Amino acid sequence: MKLYFYRGADLNFGDELNHWLIPKVFPGFFDEDASTLFLAIGSILLDTHPAEATKIVFGSGYGGYTGVPTLDERWRVYAVRGHRTAAACGISPSLVAGDAAMLIRRFAPPPRPKRFKFSFMPHWESVARGSWQKASALAGLNFIDPRQSVDDVLDRLQETEILVTEAMHGAIVADALRIPWIPILPFVRTHRDKWNDWASALDVELHPVPLTVSSVWEGLSTQHHAGMLRQLDRWRPTRKAANFSLVRLAARSLRHATRTPPRLSSDAALETAVRRLEQAADRIKRDFPR
Repeated sequence: MKLYFYRGADLNFGDELNHWLIPKVFPGFFDEDASTLFLAIGSILLDTHPAEATKIVFGSGYGGYTGVPTLDERWRVYAVRGHRTAAACGISPSLVAGDAAMLIRRFAPPPRPKRFKFSFMPHWESVARGSWQKASALAGLNFIDPRQSVDDVLDRLQETEILVTEAMHGAIVADALRIPWIPILPFVRTHRDKWNDWASALDVELHPVPLTVSSVWEGLSTQHHAGMLRQLDRWRPTRKAANFSLVRLAARSLRHATRTPPRLSSDAALETAVRRLEQAADRIKRDFPR
């Protein structure tokens, strides 16, 4: 049975949690046999998985990145991320348990002393396109790079009192560890619906805070103006001056975001979700003994 998850050119905290967390939940469970795929953390209910493979679904979500998969007898659904996933894929609402990453509540390292009042964790694509480390420093926020190792990100999260995050799995893990968090509206529209999907499993109202872009590249790339980007490369001095101004505006919007009341699911909602995931894990272990 192969643990499937997305891995691009840049590592990403949410996706890498699969490798860090899921083998702890299912010790000795995985190998490289792709005839059975195990789908856990991420928007990985896709219509591109091999039709002949058995797909085991454990807390995954549908993000709209492909067409809706046709769930035939080769799909074994034990738990899904949220009610939007269930509705899109024709799955019973009784299988909504929340994102599998919430099980980090059972496996997290010991708490660390708090060092930062606020930390900011952008989406990994925003790190690549923007100047958020500079904007965070200017705003007086600690910067957490989601492309760092899971252990490093967990350490910085544990040292944070309130997390400001565009990265959904920053919010999910912070919530599981009872660290209040402030949601930032993702710059890329296709990343927004999955937040509502996860939040629906915990009865959390999001009301995400929009930020201004931190670079010209970020502003244009989120609008998909590739031709404009090529033209802009001819005017590097102008771009550099514009970036300096945008970083200052982004820092101001970050400071404004810190004045937003932070979110945290109720203890009861979190424990119910974690318990449902654990029950789903027990059913998988019974159905697929190792």
